[in-house]
Amino acid sequence: MIFAMQVEIKRLLRFTLLLPLLTFFCSQVLADDMRPASLTITATSDTDFDVVWKVPLRNGKKEKISFVLPKNSQQLGLTRKHVVNNAYIEYSRFHRATGLSGMMLSIDGIERSKGDILVRIIAVNKDTLTTILNVDTPEYLIKKVVSLSTFDTAITYIEIGIEHILIGLDHLLFVACLVYISGTRKKLLYTITGFTIAHSITLFLSATNVMVIPIEPVEAVIALSIIFLAWEIAKNKQHSLSLRYPVLVSSSFGLLHGFGFAAVLSDIGLPETEKSLALLSFNIGVELGQLIFVLALFLLVKFASVLYKWLQHKPLTLPMLRLPISYLCGITATFWLIERLAAF
Repeated sequence: MIFAMQVEIKRLLRFTLLLPLLTFFCSQVLADDMRPASLTITATSDTDFDVVWKVPLRNGKKEKISFVLPKNSQQLGLTRKHVVNNAYIEYSRFHRATGLSGMMLSIDGIERSKGDILVRIIAVNKDTLTTILNVDTPEYLIKKVVSLSTFDTAITYIEIGIEHILIGLDHLLFVACLVYISGTRKKLLYTITGFTIAHSITLFLSATNVMVIPIEPVEAVIALSIIFLAWEIAKNKQHSLSLRYPVLVSSSFGLLHGFGFAAVLSDIGLPETEKSLALLSFNIGVELGQLIFVLALFLLVKFASVLYKWLQHKPLTLPMLRLPISYLCGITATFWLIERLAAF
């Protein structure tokens, strides 16, 4: 009887320790696609303006959200609709006697949206205003279109970069696998540095249109990269190239992840006058978000170790987490791979 109770307690303990991982797994499968919608308004004269409304397709379906302009905004011509790069795009033109000044923007159905709506307003003189609409801020009043200062531009795109990496769950899962296969802090430093340099190169190349690759196959290969690392963790062959030289893996696949970052940045857009600064700031934000995630990962493992030692009177070692990590990462990425291949 006592032995049976001990077995049940151990099972309950394992479940308690794995519960955060299971929750994380579910969130990966159900909430992977967090690309933002975007609304770009470009003034073509003091009274006319073009509108580009872009909504990502999630699982092949368009979110039921739409932009709303004041009633005194008169549409000129028909709305052109396209589906490009797994996103629904509308092009339309409007006339308003008073122009953009004093115009209230709002999003119908924003309470159902899974992400932010990025708004860019470009005046006739090319001054650009950038803001974000979400559940907390569902509307915006355009008082005057004034370009952000250099400091504000940097801060804005750093924040966007941090937010993107922290909701880019496939990138985070890849980083989590890199942390595990690194083994030592020194290897981890080299591995993360290699990943950073690699994805920074392709981010800059893609964002400046030097090298452009369709995003669908890139996203599929990103999922495949996680499956590969999960398989390497499961095999646990210390002489394998991945475990001996993780920096080679992080650098190679990092090139592909850079194209993924660039795809999101293309949805956001870059200010005409300070493209280089915005691009650099976005990349800095991605790196800061990445460091925040790695720190959170260490704290989580530390908490789990303390809890396990208190309950079991023995330390929680990384080898004990090997199979749960590899299975959860591998299964999650397999779902993504199937979903992304089906979207071709």
